[in-house]
Amino acid sequence: MSTTLTQTIITHSEEETLAFGRSLAAQLTAPQCILLTGDLGAGKTTLTKGIAEGLNVACKEDVTSPTYTLIHEYRGKEVLVFHVDLYRLETERELNEIWRIFFCSKL
Repeated sequence: MSTTLTQTIITHSEEETLAFGRSLAAQLTAPQCILLTGDLGAGKTTLTKGIAEGLNVACKEDVTSPTYTLIHEYRGKEVLVFHVDLYRLETERELNEIWRIFFCSKL
């Protein structure tokens, strides 16, 4: 069964955003898909840094925006995190191709 939860989170500093990401990570169970939306500079990658640290897959310095590469993969001992930037995709077909080529090969 799939559950959709929409939440608006407001933090006031990079450290608050990292801390929220760490606390969110502690609540996650695999498999999960988290979609973040927001303007450029809204803190999506900063939140991902906190999630990655909280899941022990990467330190915050190693998590960078995948704007030009589309996908960054972070592997931990127990979990795999894909950080995907969909900004440059223009069609649903492009998204389906990424899903088929990249993610289906990881399953």
